[in-house]
Amino acid sequence: MTAILLAGLLWGGGSASADAQAPAQSTASNATQPEGTADRISLDLKGVDILDVLKLLSQKSGLNFVAGHNVTGRVTIFANDVGVWEAFERIIDANELAYERAGNIVTVTTARDYELLYGRPFQQRKRNAVIPLRHAKAAQVATALNQLKSTVGRVVVDEPSNTVILTDTAAPLAEMERFVAQLDRPTTTLIYPLEYAEAEKLQDKIQGFLTPGVGTFTVDARTNKVVVTDLAEVVSKIDQVLDAFDERDSEVLIEAKIIKVELSDEESLGVDWQQVFAGVDMQARGNFRVLSDIVGGTGTGVALKFLSAPGGRTQVILEALKKFGKVETMSNPRITVSDRQEAKILIGTKEAVVTVTTTVPATGATVSAPQVQFVDVGTKLYVTPSIKRDGHVQLKIRPEVSTAKVETFQSNRIPIVSTTEAETSVLVKSGVTLIIGGLIDSKTERAQVQVPLLGSVPVLGAAFRSRTNTTKKTELVVFLTPQIISASGEPVTQFPTSALPAGAAKRAGALKPAVPEAYQALLRALISTRVAQALRQSAAGAGSVLLALTITRDGSVSGAPHITSDQGVVFVQAAAKALEALEPFPPFPDETSTDSARFRLEVEYRPAS
Repeated sequence: MTAILLAGLLWGGGSASADAQAPAQSTASNATQPEGTADRISLDLKGVDILDVLKLLSQKSGLNFVAGHNVTGRVTIFANDVGVWEAFERIIDANELAYERAGNIVTVTTARDYELLYGRPFQQRKRNAVIPLRHAKAAQVATALNQLKSTVGRVVVDEPSNTVILTDTAAPLAEMERFVAQLDRPTTTLIYPLEYAEAEKLQDKIQGFLTPGVGTFTVDARTNKVVVTDLAEVVSKIDQVLDAFDERDSEVLIEAKIIKVELSDEESLGVDWQQVFAGVDMQARGNFRVLSDIVGGTGTGVALKFLSAPGGRTQVILEALKKFGKVETMSNPRITVSDRQEAKILIGTKEAVVTVTTTVPATGATVSAPQVQFVDVGTKLYVTPSIKRDGHVQLKIRPEVSTAKVETFQSNRIPIVSTTEAETSVLVKSGVTLIIGGLIDSKTERAQVQVPLLGSVPVLGAAFRSRTNTTKKTELVVFLTPQIISASGEPVTQFPTSALPAGAAKRAGALKPAVPEAYQALLRALISTRVAQALRQSAAGAGSVLLALTITRDGSVSGAPHITSDQGVVFVQAAAKALEALEPFPPFPDETSTDSARFRLEVEYRPAS
């Protein structure tokens, strides 16, 4: 190690000493610093003239320093084992100086003189970097780099050589160089054939996953394929996203029956559904269960779960309706519709509306252009299903009844359309029949009776004529049965049992159930087996029982279970006895994310023959 000792040199009481040694490792700034300035140096300077400090650094680094006439001042620096060039730059910054290097000659000026000479502050001095790209496209990388550069920076693209040329100050330039290094990596191309989703509709969704300046997403509408090019880890993520979007739409089979009931004078206010059910005999009444507790909405009507064979599902209700007026089946369609798509059923006609547009051109000859438009008149039913994971179907229903009275105006038919409609949204379980009523239409019929010949005599004939006005009211009743079907067209009857916790986890709607599926399956097996044993001991007939209970983490039952059955008290008592024997249940697994969960399950029982 060589030592330079400056002893006996005193400037106004100041002193200086310096120690230098060979460099131990290169620094990040060595790439831009001049040759010969990598040596390390220790400085202990207090109040030393700037010109003497430049002389000291020149002797150590071999550089030639030229000081401007305005360069004055004293330097105080305490540094241990730093590079010579790094120490020089820190001294320049601390004393509001500037420099310009040309080879081994460094001209030191004041910051003010530098700005007057070059037209920009010394702190905004620019550097250049030329970066040829091997994998990424220069034009795309430049788009991202323009977001990183400073206000004085510039990004130039040379497409023939696939090179970007960067000009900016030191800090933004270093950041852009690191960014280019991350982007200029090998890319992977994925060709994904879509089965169900539309390729063009996915473009906006996938665009946010692509790496700026590198990733591309191309759509081929003819083959419904997408081509994704990006970094390997990004392509893998997009592959999962495309797989999640490319799902087959679930379908719902909607069985509709539209009934028109001509109301009698006693039922002019509409069908009284309580009387309808009261008119059903006890044996037939056992074929359905009212499920109004699980239905939401504002429509007039009830929801029924029919337990009889499909062929006679609504016949028992229709027979009861006949006691309140003449019943006529207007339509009985069956239509399959995709999830969240609207289905439309029309029973009626399309009335033509003729409009005439008259124009008078400059020649003065009037030109008339007739236009024909068609208006749907009759009974219309719009249904939009939305399938839920637990087997329920959200139905947005809009029934509409319209009639047309045709008037003429200048030989043109003008239908005057009167419409009665309602709109509601209800939630029903797959296979449950929903009945909607309350759409009442009133029509007045005028009839004239007269004595032949005498009734046609002017003035005197009025004594031989009579007129009567009869008002007829009809109510439209709609039976709707949504059934979730599989790809083969078969009804889906098995749905996952959800056990949702209370509080924030339930509101969050986590993708994974709070209680593991294995525990739910175990609970269903235990309860079903024990309830069947209790019903067998009581010699009960066929039927079902619905149980709802809340279980805590340690397996105990919180509160009183809710048990209902259409078969009466025998089934309820057997189920209560089974739950009492099973308590406490097995505790929740360790991975369970809730302290309590509510379970709801239905046990179907058929005695052995």
